[in-house]
Amino acid sequence: MTMRRAVRMLAGLLAAAMVLPLAGCMPKDKAVGDTQETPEAIAHDGVDRHDIGVGFVGSARPGNAKRDASVLRSMRANDMQPFYAASNDDAGSQQKAVEGFVQRDVKVIVISVDGASGWQDVLDEARRAGIPVVLLESSITPDDRTLYAARFHIVPKDSTPKGGAYGIDDALMTIIDDKPHDKDMNVMLTGALE
Repeated sequence: MTMRRAVRMLAGLLAAAMVLPLAGCMPKDKAVGDTQETPEAIAHDGVDRHDIGVGFVGSARPGNAKRDASVLRSMRANDMQPFYAASNDDAGSQQKAVEGFVQRDVKVIVISVDGASGWQDVLDEARRAGIPVVLLESSITPDDRTLYAARFHIVPKDSTPKGGAYGIDDALMTIIDDKPHDKDMNVMLTGALE
């Protein structure tokens, strides 16, 4: 075997090895964090809660400030590590924050959407990176449901909605561990003082 042929073969093997991990990041016709339709037969040990980096893109709307602060407190109280990015009351700044969290390689991105336009590309970027996206009380409904794992609806602690509710930490862990869940999930802010 000549040296040139050996180098070409090695280059081909390296290229194939680099593509294989990327193929697993974006599930076909499913959202990242929303691929399980039935529970797994064998339980698996997911990511430890205290190792969870959550990218949280907050809202600039004054009416949402208290809610966003409660969401952050609940995540911290439940041993998660939220990273907060404030919005400038426009979709562009929120979309840049999502891009930043993709670069940071967080485990999940939660978005409290202010502006309803221009989300396709940035949500697709998160999907290609293998990072599940959660829309928090969101005003957007992407036509492509593979771009987000779930939509969270916050419910008061003292109420029990039909179908029940998750603690926000349990809901996020369900998505991160890719366990079966509804596309619309009721969540409670456990451990957060109102």
